[in-house]
Amino acid sequence: MHFLAFLPVALVISSALVGAAPGGRGLDERAAGSASVHTTCTKSGTFAMSFDDGPYIWGGDVATFFEQHGSLASFFVNGHNWDCIYDRADDLLARYNAAWGHDDITTLSASEFAEQLDLVETALLKILGVKPRFFLVTWDVDSGDSTGLTPSQSINVYSKLYSQYPKPHMALNHETYHGTVYEVIQNVVPKLLSAGYQLVTIADCLGVDPYQSVSSPGKRDSTWTCDGKPKPGAPDRS
Repeated sequence: MHFLAFLPVALVISSALVGAAPGGRGLDERAAGSASVHTTCTKSGTFAMSFDDGPYIWGGDVATFFEQHGSLASFFVNGHNWDCIYDRADDLLARYNAAWGHDDITTLSASEFAEQLDLVETALLKILGVKPRFFLVTWDVDSGDSTGLTPSQSINVYSKLYSQYPKPHMALNHETYHGTVYEVIQNVVPKLLSAGYQLVTIADCLGVDPYQSVSSPGKRDSTWTCDGKPKPGAPDRS
């Protein structure tokens, strides 16, 4: 997944839990030494648009659209939420780490939370050969697509930001909403660029390396499955 020089879209997540890695470590060990929370970009003139809850069927179209506009985006992937991460392995060119089933992390014990992160990180090591550095839980702009705003209302949220250039922003969207993918970003991205913003990954706008390590992707085997692992924490999608 550390193919930023070759791929148009990369996923990076920043968080208070720096150093997360497979192996069942507790939260104290995960966060020890270098914990930090990032809520917005720090580089003037940058704008990081992120897309949560994937991988899902429309994520590839988001990536293509940003590529066509010479821009970058970030994706927050779950292990088993709207889809099983292993079933969409080919769609994870440069996506990253949120939690396995998108459970409410405030309700999880330390060991349950560690398990959620371990499962996603293990999947990403197998599929992409990367170990993520960050776990992002907040942004300074929310498009509202997951809280009931219509595409027009989400577009209005962004319209208030164009005149704020070069003030940097980090914005939350979801690749699991048709209107976000085919209406909101189609309208918003060109206007952000016209305002002068550079659309970059979260790692780029923070000036950090998104990965702890990069190795060769694994080969599909019988462990590439969501069977026997926690069910999605999100509502029934049927």
